[in-house]
Parts: sequence; structure tokens; C-alpha cells
Amino acid sequence: MASRTERHAGGRPRQLKRCPLGQRIERWAAKRGLHLDEVAEKSGISFPTLNRILTGRIRSPKIDTVLSLASTLGVRVDDLTAA
Repeated sequence: MASRTERHAGGRPRQLKRCPLGQRIERWAAKRGLHLDEVAEKSGISFPTLNRILTGRIRSPKIDTVLSLASTLGVRVDDLTAA
């Protein structure tokens, strides 16, 4: 299961902010009863890559990645990318 916290260098947890795409992925995953690690695995992407998408460190994921995520979540691409 993915956690929305990471650890600072000193060991204190910090909250990760989700970008709009990340919020939508997380919301659809929850609606489908999927943990984020399951979404990554079923989409064929690594969890670190999914985490970078969720937090906006990857601002423009490849279209194949978005298509795979949409397919895994059972939604249209527009459901993930529309504001």
C-alpha cells in the first residue's frame, strides 16, 4: 500500500502533495478499491514512476503511460486529464 508520507532526512514524516492528475488517479484507485502499488503493477509502470506522476515531478507523462493508467482504473483518459 502506498503512503502519502515520506521521511525527511531526520526521520520525520512529511506530507506529499498531489498534483491534479495525481489526485484524480488516487481518487479513481480508491473508488476501484485498488492500492497505488496495485495500480502501478497492473499499469506496467514502476511504483517510483507512479509516485513521481502523483506528486507532479513528472509533469507530462507519456501518453502510453496515461492510457495504461486509464485502462487499469477503468476510466477514460479524459477522466484523468480533464480539469
